[in-house]
Amino acid sequence: MTLGELFNLCQDIELRQAKLYASLSLLLGSVDERIARFWEQMSTEEWQHYILVDFGRSLCIDAFGVDSPVTALSDVPVQQITDALDAHEQKVDSGDISLDEAFEIAIAIEGSEADTIYMHLLSIMRKAIEQSDQPYLIDRIVQVEKDMVSHVGGLVQATQRFATDPDLIRKAHRLKAEHG
Repeated sequence: MTLGELFNLCQDIELRQAKLYASLSLLLGSVDERIARFWEQMSTEEWQHYILVDFGRSLCIDAFGVDSPVTALSDVPVQQITDALDAHEQKVDSGDISLDEAFEIAIAIEGSEADTIYMHLLSIMRKAIEQSDQPYLIDRIVQVEKDMVSHVGGLVQATQRFATDPDLIRKAHRLKAEHG
């Protein structure tokens, strides 16, 4: 995979996740206003990830070239990630989804290796920033890393507050433990 392909893949994943969470807000928002706001917030955060990836694209491509190979992610199951997103989108698009099923999907998404791709891109962005002699941009990356922990924390809190399945709540807590 090349750097350009990696950016395309990551942007596609972030965009699809943002749309999925926005759909959940529309589908489940009538249950409770707090639930609508939660899914809207999750969607907004995914859009912010998408925008950051777009910001980092030109920075990294200027530093390393669009065709530079990315070998560090060769063991990441890209097809499995996109197949899972396809299945989640089909479930949400059917309109027949419970709140617990929505949390199950969000926990699966946030626990998937899609985050590995995103975090790897952040590390490439760090290197590009260091090479570009623009150290003030590092603050943006540091903030994004903090936001990732808060993103998962918000999911855990919402799952704890609104889910009815105790197994889901345990899964959410395991996810939080994995993400620090």
